[in-house]
Amino acid sequence: MNPYKRSLIAAMSVFLILDTVAVAARVYVRTLMIRGFGWDDATLCLSFVGYIMACIMGFTSMYYGFAAEGHDSHKEHYNTHKAENFYFANQVTLYLSSGIVKLAVALVLYRLATNARLQVILTTSMAVVAIWTFVTTLFSSWLCASSGVSDYIGSSTCTAVGYFRTISNIFIDYFFALFPITMLWNARMSFRMKLSVCVLLGLGMLASAATIAKLVILVRLGHSTGLAADHLHYQLLIWADVELGLAIFCASTAALRPLLRRFSSIWGSANTRTPYDHSNDPSISCHPLSRDDQERSAHRSGSGGPEGIEEYELSRMDSIKSVGHQDHQKALSRQQQASEV
Repeated sequence: MNPYKRSLIAAMSVFLILDTVAVAARVYVRTLMIRGFGWDDATLCLSFVGYIMACIMGFTSMYYGFAAEGHDSHKEHYNTHKAENFYFANQVTLYLSSGIVKLAVALVLYRLATNARLQVILTTSMAVVAIWTFVTTLFSSWLCASSGVSDYIGSSTCTAVGYFRTISNIFIDYFFALFPITMLWNARMSFRMKLSVCVLLGLGMLASAATIAKLVILVRLGHSTGLAADHLHYQLLIWADVELGLAIFCASTAALRPLLRRFSSIWGSANTRTPYDHSNDPSISCHPLSRDDQERSAHRSGSGGPEGIEEYELSRMDSIKSVGHQDHQKALSRQQQASEV
């Protein structure tokens, strides 16, 4: 078995395990701990299903001889036509799932957005991502497909498509990773809370590292032929699997803080009392909010239940600003009345 085939199997296997654990933990937190399973969670689960399907197609294509070389390239069950078909299905599923996981991240940010301006920006970004996913998938899987697989060096147009898809992918990842800074810039939260939320919501930036690696390979691919080009295509597929698997993992772990807070050794919360706790017992350090708080949180999030502490703080920012503005207006009114008297 050649090293590229082993690397493909290892990459898909590792991230299948990691993503299964991370997505299951996120579903547990969102459904049982804070009872706020929403559209962002459903979309992320859909992207995970897409990743599972892509891995199944990838394993099947290798079973039929994809990435087989040397003494490993001659086995009775190998079928070149079937290997190409399953490899093509693997690519298309990766393209679609990559767009879906970006929509899931955007929906998380939309749920936390505290004013109409931020919601409009995020809605526009989701529309752009949907169009980007459709157009790049169409070009990569049809107009720029050769022998059943994407071929970005088949023509100058397809090379441009490959560069555009990869570079725009990096920009989209960084946009969603850095957008929480804009959301929290004027928020009435402690610096520690702001930093914590930004780090959790910005984990997707790690996935862009795999995309940058793909861009480097694409540049090298334009000057390669024969067996060297085949090896670069294998590397592209490896990094595509890592990219999607890492994106799903990072998006899932962003919602796991309520679960991790139960472990005092990790978060140091054994003897820390939060405004929502009724004791220092770490087993109840994520005590549910009151019914009134749940209703306010559900109204802001649209997910039908209370969010984590940091999400709850975000959802309250507008109401805090509104109350502060009303108090300021009342004070001015009283001063005006006093001056008239």
